[in-house]
Amino acid sequence: MNIQNKTNRVFLLDAFGALLTALLLFGILAQLEQYFGMPKKVVYLLSISAFGIFIYSFLCYRYVKLNSKSWLRFLIVLNSLYVLTSVGMLIQFSPSISYLGWMYFTLELLVIGSIISIEYKVQANL
Repeated sequence: MNIQNKTNRVFLLDAFGALLTALLLFGILAQLEQYFGMPKKVVYLLSISAFGIFIYSFLCYRYVKLNSKSWLRFLIVLNSLYVLTSVGMLIQFSPSISYLGWMYFTLELLVIGSIISIEYKVQANL
């Protein structure tokens, strides 16, 4: 598989993951604040951020054919900022976050961290 196909697959993987995150946050966590413990306002903010990353990733998948390294680097920055924001919110609201909330966010951050690692390896080979 050539490197452009790998890059396109990374953009698509990221888009799928960001959309899934946005839907889970908006559709489940925000509606069940009492079970997860993260304030609804924060969950909506994270959901909107994830949806923005979805749009960026999907547009890159569809339209970026040349110079994909810079586009992929920016995606790594966006994902890293999302992770840092999530960690900051976890720290700020840690007294109210339930065990279920900690499980969800830990799993989400591990998955996003894995995706960032894949993105970094692909862009290093461009």
